[in-house]
Amino acid sequence: MSPGELLEVAAKQSLKALALTDHDTLDGVPEFLQAARGRAIEAVAGIELAACEADDPNRSYHIVGLFLDGDSSRMESLLSEVIKWRNERNLKMIASLNRLGYGLSLEEVLAQCGGAVLGRPHIAAALVSRGYVKDSQAAFDRLLASGKPAYVRRQLPTPEAAIAAIHSMGGAAVWAHPFTRGHYTNLQMRRIAVELKDRGLDGIEAYYPLHTPTQVRTALQMAGDLDLLVSGGSDFHGSRFKKLDLGVGYGNLKVPDELLEPLRGAAMAFRRR
Repeated sequence: MSPGELLEVAAKQSLKALALTDHDTLDGVPEFLQAARGRAIEAVAGIELAACEADDPNRSYHIVGLFLDGDSSRMESLLSEVIKWRNERNLKMIASLNRLGYGLSLEEVLAQCGGAVLGRPHIAAALVSRGYVKDSQAAFDRLLASGKPAYVRRQLPTPEAAIAAIHSMGGAAVWAHPFTRGHYTNLQMRRIAVELKDRGLDGIEAYYPLHTPTQVRTALQMAGDLDLLVSGGSDFHGSRFKKLDLGVGYGNLKVPDELLEPLRGAAMAFRRR
């Protein structure tokens, strides 16, 4: 969906605010903010960055930046490097698919991209278009997910680099959907949260469609104990995940709007500094 279309859906869902957090790009933000003018809904400029430990790629995170509103030069420099790594990875995955008998060209995948940052969802869409799989989920389950035959690990920035780039734009840095990035005990999660806070992290995403009620409570407890902010979101990816809806996730997600002001305040504090 275009940024304007997202705002239309958000209005129908009676959302108070909507954050645009595309992976590894700010390209949609100007259109998003322009389309939001005159609307009742608050448009939050954001981004989602994947990161991993330099000495342990298996320890990976998604870091969301919210309320971005500042000099983007440091972020753009990081994104240029990330896009270069992404493109190298895409070529390796296409080559792997070809070796496995799934003939795809880069041009076919680019045709699914529509000017967005090229990634696995577009490779999955190309596989569907060719009739190799019935839908994108099947493409991931059979070929593209971690551990599957065509999967290639991404080269990623460190958490420090991601957080610093977000802060350089006057944004708040949030550890997104923490319970989906590995099988950790609550104690391990707390240790990771402490480490990330020491490296500049501002908050934890507690409200998320795949978080269980227990995980939501655990995230809220960690945030309270460690003096971290709390965020939430539906992680909406458009029609590629048909049962996941904007704002409400799988139907029972409720993100309290009182989370907005502390996140906005943290971002404003960075800009003042």
